[in-house]
Amino acid sequence: MHLEVSHFRRRRLTLTPLIDVIFLLLLFFMLSSTFSRFSQVPVAAPATGTTAMPGKARALLVVRAESYALNGEVKELSALPAALEEVKAKGAERLIIVVDETASAQNFVGALEAAEAVGMPVSVSGGN
Repeated sequence: MHLEVSHFRRRRLTLTPLIDVIFLLLLFFMLSSTFSRFSQVPVAAPATGTTAMPGKARALLVVRAESYALNGEVKELSALPAALEEVKAKGAERLIIVVDETASAQNFVGALEAAEAVGMPVSVSGGN
């Protein structure tokens, strides 16, 4: 009895699909990651149930859509760091930022950056 034995031919493994998958993964991770560092501004949350401390002077900055009002005086964003430096020199130790509902996030970030440039601690409040 004669049996035919089939010869197993080994197929050659192609690496083209594997390389395609690796390049797709590389492209995905490169496009989904960010390489820039975002600046961080520390913001202190107000303590609940506290009253104003008499020994600490504060400055009030109201952020609106078109203007910034520092202690009641309307200022431009470019003049805000100099005005904050002047208020700090007069003895203000903390800046309270009140954000109006018309203000954009960019207006708020501009005020935070100005306070960080001067080195004043910041507390934030929402305006009604």
